Amino acid sequence: MGKKWLNIVYKEKNSTRLKKHYREWADGYDSDLKDWGYAYPSKVKQILEKYISIKKGSKILDAGCGTGYVAEVLKALRYNNIVGIDYSKDMLRVAHSKKIYKKLVCESLSKKTSLKGSQFDLVICTGVLTSGHVGPSSIKELIRLTKPGGYLILSISEKIFSKLGFKRELEKRSNEFNYIKLSKPFIALPNHKDSARSRMHTLQRV
Repeated sequence: MGKKWLNIVYKEKNSTRLKKHYREWADGYDSDLKDWGYAYPSKVKQILEKYISIKKGSKILDAGCGTGYVAEVLKALRYNNIVGIDYSKDMLRVAHSKKIYKKLVCESLSKKTSLKGSQFDLVICTGVLTSGHVGPSSIKELIRLTKPGGYLILSISEKIFSKLGFKRELEKRSNEFNYIKLSKPFIALPNHKDSARSRMHTLQRV
């Protein structure tokens, strides 16, 4: 299937069909992302090394963790207190095999989760806040889960930032966080002709 998957999952509007797509893609997902030059792991690593400082035992949420591809960089940086949440049990099956996470939760970020609020020192959400996946309303939930003084690292596609309401939602909640760093636009998948341009939004909850 290769390069077709990216267009399929980002154009899909039906959550049941989207879950089916990810079930079929799960085993080849990491290989495809590697081939496409997936930029988010290196961007997360850069932020953790240059712009924010958290202890190695800090509690981290990988929100929309998928197969754990981005969390591999957390493990390499010796963070080991990581919780993953994703609505695809098939992607979580792959994530579980990597032995990165202390806990994996199969739930959607599109509504309030069962997770206790204000518990994470860092919430990472990359490749998730986009068309066909998780909308701007999830930002409220991601902030709720972050400790006061904790950080959020969010990737949001430039193409849909204003169009789908992410800009408006961040402005609406601007009293709940401070901006630490807004990256320059970059191509999320440099080796894929249909890849979107994204920015990394690094926030600190007040």
